[in-house]
Amino acid sequence: MAIKKIESIKGLGKLDKLTVQKSLPLFALWQSDLTLSEFKILDMYLSRIDSHHPERRQIVLEKGEVERALGIKKINNQDLRNRLRHLMGNVVEIPDNTIKKGFRLVTLFEEAVAEQEDDELWQVKLECTQKAMKYFFNIENLGYLRYKLRCVTSLTSRYTYIMFIYLEHNRYKKSWTIALDDLKHILNCDKEDTYKEYKHFNNLILKRIQKEMHDKTECRYSYEPIKSGRKVTAIHFTVETFADKIKALTDQRHDDPERLLEQKPTESEFIDEEDIISQLRQVCSYDFTLEEIQSAYNFAKTFLHDKAVKTYFEQTYLKLLEIEKNKKIRNRFKYFYSIICNDADRQRKEQQEREIERSQGYEATYDIAEYESTSIIDKLDDWDN
Repeated sequence: MAIKKIESIKGLGKLDKLTVQKSLPLFALWQSDLTLSEFKILDMYLSRIDSHHPERRQIVLEKGEVERALGIKKINNQDLRNRLRHLMGNVVEIPDNTIKKGFRLVTLFEEAVAEQEDDELWQVKLECTQKAMKYFFNIENLGYLRYKLRCVTSLTSRYTYIMFIYLEHNRYKKSWTIALDDLKHILNCDKEDTYKEYKHFNNLILKRIQKEMHDKTECRYSYEPIKSGRKVTAIHFTVETFADKIKALTDQRHDDPERLLEQKPTESEFIDEEDIISQLRQVCSYDFTLEEIQSAYNFAKTFLHDKAVKTYFEQTYLKLLEIEKNKKIRNRFKYFYSIICNDADRQRKEQQEREIERSQGYEATYDIAEYESTSIIDKLDDWDN
């Protein structure tokens, strides 16, 4: 029986257009000893494959694309050989909830072929291993996040890359606190004597990371130290969300609201409906199934503009979490969906009132980008079961 030939995907295309789709288990690779260049090569691979076509697990980076994605003009034979050899031989540990006691070790790539052209630029073929395919293809059940490849290709510090991944992984929280020792462990500098004092850790690591992140990526965040007595023991992070960007733009352009529609979202843009659903699952912390999110999205589209859906889902999910602090909710999606239904009813009533106002000579103002979930929670008591 003939062996089916693996199809190759050639070329990166425009880096600005490529999106990395990374399964949640791969976020644990911060614990590995992959270098910054190897992380970038992995992200290049993830941005180029079609996650629904595992038969096309080989990609070809055309000449100059490796150099461009790594942010360098030229790479010599030995340097590229060392980087690819380390990536190929690196055995990484992948979290696996199906293993009660133990661990899972995986090799990500099984073959890399590099050819240098006359102009000294490289063409590289990459193919993942069969065991790693479950983390690269058809990853909906694992959960995944998406970010633009351009956000990481220009980074020059592994610390910044790991922080970027960490922030994206936790973006749905918007604001959270992490123990200082845990953060140092994630950044792999917990064993360095230089960074034992917070003052040095902050000046040499955290401040430099934030500057590079703000200069080279679209991720905006702030942090502040939390003290126990006189000692800093934790860091509190706050990430700027899409809703914050919309509000800031609205505040700046209140005299010309139509210009708001010309501004493209800079974080995780919606690319197609499948992308929208994956992002809505993300802002809801993957608490709901694909089918549930799809049904909620289909209904939300009946009264919301696409540009407002993600912000609205974020706010509605946060409202659900706030309600849960005071009452037990057995069917969380049913409750979540009921909030959307109540908001739809409220908006229809407001629309009718605006039509009446217009007919009487009044012009109401309404900006869909600022739409918030303001359902009357008292009506939802019947949804506890």
